[in-house]
Amino acid sequence: MEIRQIKSDIDLLTEDLWEMILARLPLKSIITAPKLVCKLWKSIIESRCFPDLFQSLHQNSHSSSWSLMCRGCETEIMSHYGSDNWNLKRSLGSYISSFLTDKFENYNEARVVSYTEVGLILIHRVSNQSFYVANPVSRQCVEILPLASQKDERFWILGIATRVESGVVLGFKVVLLKPNFTFLIYSSETGLWSLDSAKFPFTYISQEFNNPISLNGSLHWLAHGLDYQDFVVSVDFYAIETGSDRSRATPFPDLDKVPKFRRSCTTSQGFLMYMNIFSVTKDDGNLEDKLCIWKLESWQWRLVSDVSLDFMKTSIDYVPLGINPFDAKTVYFWSSQCLLSINLYNGGLAVHNAMERSSDGRILNSGDCPRDMKYILESQFALFVLPQWMHPFPSTMMRV
Repeated sequence: MEIRQIKSDIDLLTEDLWEMILARLPLKSIITAPKLVCKLWKSIIESRCFPDLFQSLHQNSHSSSWSLMCRGCETEIMSHYGSDNWNLKRSLGSYISSFLTDKFENYNEARVVSYTEVGLILIHRVSNQSFYVANPVSRQCVEILPLASQKDERFWILGIATRVESGVVLGFKVVLLKPNFTFLIYSSETGLWSLDSAKFPFTYISQEFNNPISLNGSLHWLAHGLDYQDFVVSVDFYAIETGSDRSRATPFPDLDKVPKFRRSCTTSQGFLMYMNIFSVTKDDGNLEDKLCIWKLESWQWRLVSDVSLDFMKTSIDYVPLGINPFDAKTVYFWSSQCLLSINLYNGGLAVHNAMERSSDGRILNSGDCPRDMKYILESQFALFVLPQWMHPFPSTMMRV
């Protein structure tokens, strides 16, 4: 009798009340459970107005979970999670590991080859050359089979270019580059592979195709020109233009200086960022290290920070890791002993424990970061970020 009464009371709830109830759930629960219960809940969650309602009720969550991953393996250098829209109890790296273990019988046959800032990873299964686009938290996964001719070809895996509107992934493209400099592109909108010529309107000696950054429909990677001139190559895979019109080459802003570390880019708050350290001569003739950070705006580098590192003891080895993807004023370094962060606004230096919890319940974990400084110096990193809202991403079945 009590069960019948509860069911009767639930049936009396209006759609507006269900919207308010569902919108107060953590995002992980919303995208994995309610839509499986009934058609009404599924309809509410997939409506155009529900994301706005959800975010209005979670305004205190200004950031989402993210991790800094080491390319070429699933090693998690550092992670930030908990007490956000997703309310995760463990790091993104652990979700990736468990997803790969459950999805593939042989864990070693599949590896993550690309990370994004919209919650998607690209997995390459070497045994049959197939690809998988997945969200390891929601566990939505789409298999992309290779073309018959693709199985015996060599190619560089550039990554995933995404089409995003109001934080929702509307489409994605898996981009490969063949040795003859032709793009092989799979589109979620058509379910087809297609060829597209790769025309670069610049002269170069070499390009680094092993660590592209996916941002705003484009892929960005490093290239090296004559006289050691380094620049960023950017190709917009959702541009109306074709060929060389959608490709750009942006020289680094510090070509007149000698950087302390290898040039590389990262992202923060939707922009491509570049940071490095330079030794400069002070008025008294002594040298000091300066941390300089640039933001790429309208294809021009703008210096946004120029901070002296005199407060960091010169006897301590340190390596810049990256910038907080939601807070551009916070940058992270790794020393031989621990994780460091610098507040660019006030120059404050914080020394972090291997795992610590902030006052708002967020967990910062760097316990798995390798202690070998040489390993970190030679490694390449990629940000993996969960968005603050996420619809199921497109999953068009591939047509042959």
